[in-house]
Amino acid sequence: MLNEETVLGLKRFDKLFIIVISITVGGLLGWFIPVIIDWVLELPFVPMEGIISIIDSLNHFWVSVVATIVGVIAGIAFIVYVFHVTLKVKVSDKQITLILGEMRRDIHKQAISAIFMENKTLIILGENSKEIFREDLEVKKEEAKEAFLYYGYPWKNEDPFIKDYQRWELGNNQYPSDINSILYARERALKEDNEEEAKQLREDLAKLGVVIQDKQKAQYIRLIKQG
Repeated sequence: MLNEETVLGLKRFDKLFIIVISITVGGLLGWFIPVIIDWVLELPFVPMEGIISIIDSLNHFWVSVVATIVGVIAGIAFIVYVFHVTLKVKVSDKQITLILGEMRRDIHKQAISAIFMENKTLIILGENSKEIFREDLEVKKEEAKEAFLYYGYPWKNEDPFIKDYQRWELGNNQYPSDINSILYARERALKEDNEEEAKQLREDLAKLGVVIQDKQKAQYIRLIKQG
């Protein structure tokens, strides 16, 4: 009998490591703030020198105490943020539940045609080879493979349509003008390292039936299979 579900994401050790390191680093930076300030004030140019000098004039012990508390709080805030933006995947016999930030999405097994990973990115294909999900997953590929195969999902060792991709270049008239316009905008976003815009434009292209692979800021695309 299959287990009810398997959870993929940060392990207990990973979470413990993040918690300990974040709080320790935040606390230590806070405690040594007086030493850091003394070093900063020796630099030839110091931004906000007046404010820093006022802090330096205060009792160093209490400055360390207050800064340590602030550093620990900042470390906790960082921990909450990391856990919030890290993908968590629940795999069961009937569906996959994807949790990322405020997003919670269920994808039923029947709606999935292929699952695979490219480096740390989990990719799920649906009907007609359409890409229906893509996000980084903090687990090893073999661990993900074992979990998905255990519940009977169509795991692939690589993109099953890898031979269908073609490099897109400016001036390519093979595709409709609306697709070319978005690809041009996305290429510019990639060159400017604007990851959020590139991600949004990828989603816009997916709605038009275009799947993308990025290789050294070059875009390789394929159109979804119809029928």
